[in-house]
Amino acid sequence: MNVAELIDILNDLDPDATVEMAIVAPVDSADDNITVERYLIDGVLPRRPDDHDGESVVWFIGGESDDVEELIDAIDSDDESGDENNDQNDDENGESVVELTWERD
Repeated sequence: MNVAELIDILNDLDPDATVEMAIVAPVDSADDNITVERYLIDGVLPRRPDDHDGESVVWFIGGESDDVEELIDAIDSDDESGDENNDQNDDENGESVVELTWERD
């Protein structure tokens, strides 16, 4: 989805509606069951195109509040120092997955 498509969808909704992010994942790779984790969106983070093969990418950030705060603090400090570790891999379906790691406080 690109930003224009998202804006079109959001324009049709109640401006007071709560925005959540739903992460759908398999419970176990051996069966067809799935789990859905729901989080409020705590922030929107435009990413550097050079971190995404020249593509413009925007992250919606949500999760457990302590984890979100720690991620934002890590991103803020890494923007200053350039110490973010970024590895791009393929998951079991061949989809591109970017794994980001930061040292925890």
